[in-house]
Amino acid sequence: MAQYLITNEKKDIPFEDSNDEIARVVQNAKNLLMTRMAEVPYDRLRGFDMALYDLPFPDFQFELPAEVDRLMLWEPRVKVVSAEASLETDREGLFNGILIQVVIDVQIEE
Repeated sequence: MAQYLITNEKKDIPFEDSNDEIARVVQNAKNLLMTRMAEVPYDRLRGFDMALYDLPFPDFQFELPAEVDRLMLWEPRVKVVSAEASLETDREGLFNGILIQVVIDVQIEE
């Protein structure tokens, strides 16, 4: 069982029509993390609950692991190992967003 790091950064996972099932599972997990709740028609609970961003940052950090666990229910081959958030700033020290880093364990049946 290998562990992989996914983030909410808008960067692609190198996938390129690979037949690698693990790469597809990791991409599915990242897609779930990047999807906003209510964005998928007829499945309004799929996606990250953006209301967490309205919480104070310590509360956001506290609620994040449970939210990521809920998200990964749509990809049963993924188990969440850890989920952390950090405040991102630019060169001038201005707030640039919240970086979410999730370590997942991919479990593929042979």
